[in-house]
Amino acid sequence: MTVRTGHCLCGAISYEFTAAPDLVVLCHCGDCQRHSGSAFSVNVLIAADSLKVVGTPRSYQTVGTENGQLRDRLFCGDCGTPIFTTMRERPELVIVKAGTLDDPQGLKPSAEVWWRRAQDWIEPSPDRVRFDGDAK
Repeated sequence: MTVRTGHCLCGAISYEFTAAPDLVVLCHCGDCQRHSGSAFSVNVLIAADSLKVVGTPRSYQTVGTENGQLRDRLFCGDCGTPIFTTMRERPELVIVKAGTLDDPQGLKPSAEVWWRRAQDWIEPSPDRVRFDGDAK
């Protein structure tokens, strides 16, 4: 069993999980671009019951601009680092922001979602399936 660990920039929030990721995806939706401050978010989807968190993240709720789905975006209240996202329609999963992992090695994205929102300089990869919106 592999244990993966991670934390926010200041260390006030840390976590570990033991489940193998269900999926690693690049998300190009406008909310993930804004939340990450980047062109996309690298999202590691894991079983919620495998996650142990030390510290109390703050939460900001968003509603997907195009899909209307509720998202709870959890971040460190001290340093602002985005750490997790939960999807109300999939409570059994937690999205871990890959940039917060202590060791992200071996987590190669296999899909890209909200491709129609990708910035125009991003080239498609033949190694990843693309969805114009949410994965189906």
